[in-house]
Amino acid sequence: MTTFITGGASQIGLGLARRLHQADRSILFGSRAGRGTDGFAWVPFDWDDASTFENAFKRQDIKPVESVYILPAVAIDPLPKVAPFIDLAIEKGVKRFVVISAADCPKGGPEMGAVHGYLEKVVLKKRGLIDYVALRPTWFTDNLSREQYTHIKEHDEVVTPLHKARVPFIAVEDIAQAAFEAIVHEGVIDPEDKANSEPILIGPNLVSYDEVAQILSTVLGRPIKHRTISRDEALAQYISYGFPEASAKIVVEVELSLDKGSAERLMTDDEFAVVRKVGKVGVQEYVEKNKGIWLK
Repeated sequence: MTTFITGGASQIGLGLARRLHQADRSILFGSRAGRGTDGFAWVPFDWDDASTFENAFKRQDIKPVESVYILPAVAIDPLPKVAPFIDLAIEKGVKRFVVISAADCPKGGPEMGAVHGYLEKVVLKKRGLIDYVALRPTWFTDNLSREQYTHIKEHDEVVTPLHKARVPFIAVEDIAQAAFEAIVHEGVIDPEDKANSEPILIGPNLVSYDEVAQILSTVLGRPIKHRTISRDEALAQYISYGFPEASAKIVVEVELSLDKGSAERLMTDDEFAVVRKVGKVGVQEYVEKNKGIWLK
């Protein structure tokens, strides 16, 4: 059967698609552009246009869609846009939903947490017939090659509002693997089975941003420093990355909580032992593998 992947050519979506393809699984992408890449089938799909939702189920040249990977719309409350698609997908025979949430995003809370909470609600109503997995990664290692890219390459620095935070950074590669395992998991996933329905995804090591800068310095062969900025500067930075102001404010507050150990506890506290899923790619390995990105 087919997996429908929302979010266009997102890094996780492409990583998931390649793994599904290697496993001889059918894949269909949805994007606003409606154009394909890497040889995968695509249809027009836009969270802001509910008339495109049916496109996921109209293709006659592929197997029926039975699983969906959801990258929610970027919004404080994406649920008004995402819930109608979830309802439609259930009507069309979808049996499993895999959604990207976040380790620090409470179920039923703002942003992705709202979608997570809604999925639990509808799954409990149809228990045994459909299921869901809410992947809850901590901070991405790959942000070093995205938000931090220009800082590192052009200014030889990593810029954050943090002082002492240690984070078990998770690589997109490991998140894509977790998404793949969620899609191909055999049997119905019980929503009470939090290890499988709500796994927290962390990397193999706790690393501070000072240590990230040291790793970059060693691998790139030039000094890279960690520069700490103010809350207001961090907010302006996220807005410059394209975040809506309301979302940027939430991200900054969540990021500042890292200095209080919010991410460190995911690796060290026993209460997370059952639900945490540890990836394989550490910061050192990621930087070594991708060092060409930041070379001058």
